[in-house]
Amino acid sequence: MIPYQSLQFLKNNETFVAGYETSISIRDNDGNQLDRQAFQSEVKVDDYINTVDRFSREVVMAEFLVKDQEYTVVGELIDQDTRTKGVIKKEINLEHLLKEICIYPPFIIGEYPGNWGFEENEIPVTTRDINHKIKEFPLFLSGKIKPGEFTVSITAKNASNEVFWNEKLELSSDNNTFSERIIIDKKPEENLSMEVSVTLKQKEISDVKEISLRIRKPGLSFFINNVDEALDQMRYIVTDKEYKLVKKSKRKEREKLFYQFWDDRDPTPGTITNELMDQYYYRVKYSNEKFAGFLPGWKSDMGMIYILFGPPDDMQRSFGQNSRYTYETWYYYSINRDFSFFDENGFGDFKLTTPYYRAVGW
Repeated sequence: MIPYQSLQFLKNNETFVAGYETSISIRDNDGNQLDRQAFQSEVKVDDYINTVDRFSREVVMAEFLVKDQEYTVVGELIDQDTRTKGVIKKEINLEHLLKEICIYPPFIIGEYPGNWGFEENEIPVTTRDINHKIKEFPLFLSGKIKPGEFTVSITAKNASNEVFWNEKLELSSDNNTFSERIIIDKKPEENLSMEVSVTLKQKEISDVKEISLRIRKPGLSFFINNVDEALDQMRYIVTDKEYKLVKKSKRKEREKLFYQFWDDRDPTPGTITNELMDQYYYRVKYSNEKFAGFLPGWKSDMGMIYILFGPPDDMQRSFGQNSRYTYETWYYYSINRDFSFFDENGFGDFKLTTPYYRAVGW
């Protein structure tokens, strides 16, 4: 899929047009290209807002006949106006298809004009995003089996690992493959992410595949999985009065306060994306990945500074001459600040040498 945001649209009378060239190729483990398909097309939209909509995409599909091995799929895109080139690679392993009994990765079926190998205007969805207004969605299941009876169990869990939907199918087949379409008619009430686990079992042999999905709400950053958690993570940029107000409010009111806070700070009001919110919660996500220790990364001292000021312009690590501590200093030249941390216990849990009390980075 090609996001509209990656293309340069030009105004042409009453429409906006973007042209592109793209190719999809497949390579073996040695980097040898086994096959390649190239495409050239253009996109027309009536509204400028659609040109910057991060959820609008152009679909390109290629089909290859390959063996059950490991491969690298390479997608290349060239914008016809700017000649800007982008390349994306994804490694795939088809060796599990050699097993007599296996479940293929499940996927959502979406709607898109054309014939994509399913019913008319049905297409496999790769973004794994679900609009919050959709009450139910179809999931396509398939796999390899031996002729006879088998079961398929589907379990859906929210971000807290709580089961909110499950179903067990008792099936039989006369051949070595099966395909089944199910409808999941429930979504997590509070969390914005969910995980669906599919277990195929035939006699004593079983196989499991999982798919992670997100509930997409307008005006909400892609990096947010839970609004209550996102509210707590705002503690670095809200005043004490605002923070206490949020904590005392009921859930529905807290969500309204959350949206109001970010609406007031949207650098481009009237557009779909709030760039400031995206940047903030991207930093939260990065902090959780890089600075997690005894606490979630965003609660650590390093996480706090990173969220407030972003990546440092420079950093330096040293060892204390008369102590057992490891020190790390972050330098921010644009604001003439630096922050020093020390590793108190030797496990990478760095603390600020001087406490930082008030957020000014945002």
